[in-house]
Amino acid sequence: MAKFELKKVDNLARWDEFVENSNEGTVFSLSDYLQGMGKNFQLFFVLQGMEIKAGVSLVLSDDGERVIDDDLVIYNGLMFDPMLGQKDVKAKFQKFEITEFVANELASKYKSVELALSPFFIDLRPFLWFNYNSEKPEDKFIPDLRYTSLLNISSFRDSDEDEELAIFRNIDTLRQRNLREGKKRGAKVELDFDVEAFMSFYIELLESQGENVSEEKRFRMRGLIDHLIRSGKAMGFTLINEEKEPIYKLLHCFDSKRAYYLFGAGDKSSKDRYKGTFAFWESFKYLAVERKMNEIDLEGINSPKRGWFKLSFGGTIQPYYKVKKSESVEAKIFP
Repeated sequence: MAKFELKKVDNLARWDEFVENSNEGTVFSLSDYLQGMGKNFQLFFVLQGMEIKAGVSLVLSDDGERVIDDDLVIYNGLMFDPMLGQKDVKAKFQKFEITEFVANELASKYKSVELALSPFFIDLRPFLWFNYNSEKPEDKFIPDLRYTSLLNISSFRDSDEDEELAIFRNIDTLRQRNLREGKKRGAKVELDFDVEAFMSFYIELLESQGENVSEEKRFRMRGLIDHLIRSGKAMGFTLINEEKEPIYKLLHCFDSKRAYYLFGAGDKSSKDRYKGTFAFWESFKYLAVERKMNEIDLEGINSPKRGWFKLSFGGTIQPYYKVKKSESVEAKIFP
């Protein structure tokens, strides 16, 4: 008899409780987020007898035969029961066994597998050692090293004066100048988010960078934003300049652990150089002071321009991994 069992989740409230408590769990695996992102998904518990030891969150292809990487689901994959602990030798071994079991199950049941593991998923060895002696790349899980920035925003609660804050002293000098300029010119950030106005900013921004935004992605983004705001899992912010014009919009989502930057874009015709910096800063302040958030994940620093902008606020560089196993003709789709 197998030590572990992979069982489909039939109680979403129990699943969400598990994700919130798991160190590896993020908003991107909560049922509200997954139901709003407009793709096929599947959730599993890993059971040992009747005990839940781990959870697995997957995004599936339309035909259900492949586990896919989706750009609206930043992290997913495997999450452990927090009762397993972090430092105990037995717990580390059990996490290894569970990961090994999940890697084998997914490889045998899906034609291909792509996962974007949480930054707090530590031990990648079972994926790296899968079919270790095979010389065929398609037999293996291939890792892709990625980075994000985790920013502690708790010091916003220490003072009403920005320049007295530890976080202000740690940001790039250019960002400090941007903030002073925005404040001097009377800019303000409102808790408001017009989805269509944001989409106009966003599409214009990406097209100016030579990127195409498909109709499918536009539809899915609108649906996700509406769903997250209605379900209370996200907040939108709008920067208003001295002419009372909305010039920048951004959206953060959150779970019980931290906030996550999700989308942001500004009016390309605006010459206000402070707009991105000021919008981010004031949204951080709101999350820390009003929502009592201590940390925000700036969700990826994997391209030069966007990466440097996010890192200019300070923050800790945190690695995470995507893993991919290519097409297999022998896989049997999970019933």
